[in-house]
Amino acid sequence: MVEKSGLEMLLENLADLGLFPTVSSVDKGTLFPPQNRFASSNTVIVLLSDSIFFLARSNVSSVFTGIYSSVELPAEAEYKVYKRNWSDFLFFPKRQKVGVKYIDENLTIISPKWIPSKELNLENTNLFLDINKAGKPFKLILENNYLLSIIKPLTDKKIIGIETNVWLYTKEDLGNFLKTGEELIRKIKNAYS
Repeated sequence: MVEKSGLEMLLENLADLGLFPTVSSVDKGTLFPPQNRFASSNTVIVLLSDSIFFLARSNVSSVFTGIYSSVELPAEAEYKVYKRNWSDFLFFPKRQKVGVKYIDENLTIISPKWIPSKELNLENTNLFLDINKAGKPFKLILENNYLLSIIKPLTDKKIIGIETNVWLYTKEDLGNFLKTGEELIRKIKNAYS
């Protein structure tokens, strides 16, 4: 019996969830015969709703899975948010605080200028912490042109996203991430409507 690849399991589980992605594979290996060649890059994109996209990408040097959308905010609005860890004071000595004890005790916010006090309310903080309960480290990102044109409709826009540096492919991981992640992205976008 042939074992399924992570890509095959991801596509199968997305189909079971009623989602049918666009898949692209780039094969840059020329040293091996075709039957032994591996794809240099696999990209899986699904339009979830209202310009919210699921993206899973793997290549030789990195892997990530995320949910992304565009948001209208000033150019200086950029940050990364992580679930707070005991060692963050070593790695992120200049973290930002929103001024709400619960949020500041549970999240590490890295930003040169922007303090995300409007979008990181208690409800959104709890959604982000719920996503992190899956045991994978997630980060919330707000950045100009973050995906470098991987998702064409989001090219040259400010991107809000939640991602992990893990290839999510099990039905359990995908179901929780898609439901809670899309809800979090939608609520953050609505904070500025």
